[in-house]
This record gives sequence, structure tokens and C-alpha cells, in this order.
Amino acid sequence: MTDLPTTLITGAGRRIGAALARHLAARGHSLVLHYHSSGAEAEALAAELREGGTHVTLVRANLEDVASLADFWKGLPPVTTIIHNASRYTRDKLENFSVADLQAHLAVNLEAPLILTQGFMAQLPMGAAGNVVVLGDDALGWSISPEFFSYAVSKHAWVSTIELLAAAVAPRARANVIALAPTLPNLNDPEGLFARLAAQAALKRTGDVADVLAAVEYLLGAIGTTGQVLHLGNGMATALKRG
Repeated sequence: MTDLPTTLITGAGRRIGAALARHLAARGHSLVLHYHSSGAEAEALAAELREGGTHVTLVRANLEDVASLADFWKGLPPVTTIIHNASRYTRDKLENFSVADLQAHLAVNLEAPLILTQGFMAQLPMGAAGNVVVLGDDALGWSISPEFFSYAVSKHAWVSTIELLAAAVAPRARANVIALAPTLPNLNDPEGLFARLAAQAALKRTGDVADVLAAVEYLLGAIGTTGQVLHLGNGMATALKRG
């Protein structure tokens, strides 16, 4: 079998997913890029990477529709690493969250990664060392923010799930979480939000895409590391505890 890695990235059409694709392509990875609504961006990214010599396969799927994921792996090349980057992120509170929105967050942020990991393990070539990387959230110490109630519930679930998942995929694969700081602003973020978040953090900074790329690079090479959460929160939770 070939030693060249093949990596699947969910939500790869733009933002951090696209940055991961470019980073791993430059390091010799073949890529399977998942997208849902960002078809034009994914196609453009695939064309760019193919021009540079990277083998790229595109796959479209709605991660909210977890029942449809049974056919996700059909026709795809063998994958040795899966990076669960896709995420649902909307604002709600305990007093106004809806069952539908809670279920949608859980589907995209927890259920779909677990179902896709099930399929990943089934297709992992014999003798290959698999990697499962989940991008989590470390904005407020595992995003324990009642201002984003459904989102926080779905992300916080990984605190207890990652050790279980790591045990389930061993010894054929490793599974870890990278808990991100606020890294790229959203269109609906209020002005000055990142500056305020940086002021709250012990290291007085928010995240950078380069932080995420370095963390992925570390985990792919750290062959003894599994079931862990790699925190990139710049000490925000630490500062809050001290305060």
C-alpha cells in the first residue's frame, strides 16, 4: 500500500477548512474535501490544488441529515485521516432555544462526526495508522457560554466523548480534539469582539489560523497521543478563573 496520506476534511470549502486543505496539500496529502452549501468555493479550491499536483476528491453532504451519511463513503478513495472541521454555530439561550435548533447543533457538531468516524474506521486500509481530529472550542473553557446554549452543549459533549472514541478506534487509529480559540470573525460578530476577547485571555490574544495548522501538524505526528484535548484558548479559561 502507498505511504502517501489521504485526508478528508469536512466543511473544507472556506475559512479554516480551506486553510487546512492548502496546508496539507503542500505537505503531500491527497485530499477528500467535504462541503454542503459552499459548492463554488469548494470547486475553486479543488481546481487550485489540482493545478499544484494534489489529488482532490469532492463530496457533498448535509451533515444535519445524519441518516443520509450511510452512503457518504461510497466511491471515495481510501482515507487515512479525517478532520472534523464543519460546525454549526448560532446564538441562543436557555430561555429561547428550540428543539429543532438544538438537534441541528447536535447533528452537525457531534452526531455526524461520530457517524463519519464509524464509516472511516470501516474503510481504513489494513495496516494503515488512522487519525481522527475533531475541531472543538476553547473560547471560554470549552465554550461554556449560555449566550450560545445549543452550540455550547454540542461542543462540550466532546469533553467526555473523546476518551471513549479514542478507546473505540484503538489500536488502528488515534482520536484527539483541538479546542480552538476564537480564530476567524463571523459576519454577525459585533465590532470589537475579538479585541475584547483578547483582553480577557491570559495571553492577551485570540487565535490565528496558523495556530490550528500547527496543532494539526503536531497531532498527525504525535503517534503516542490519543484521547486528548489540545487547548488553543490562549488561557482564556485560566484568566477567568483567576479573575
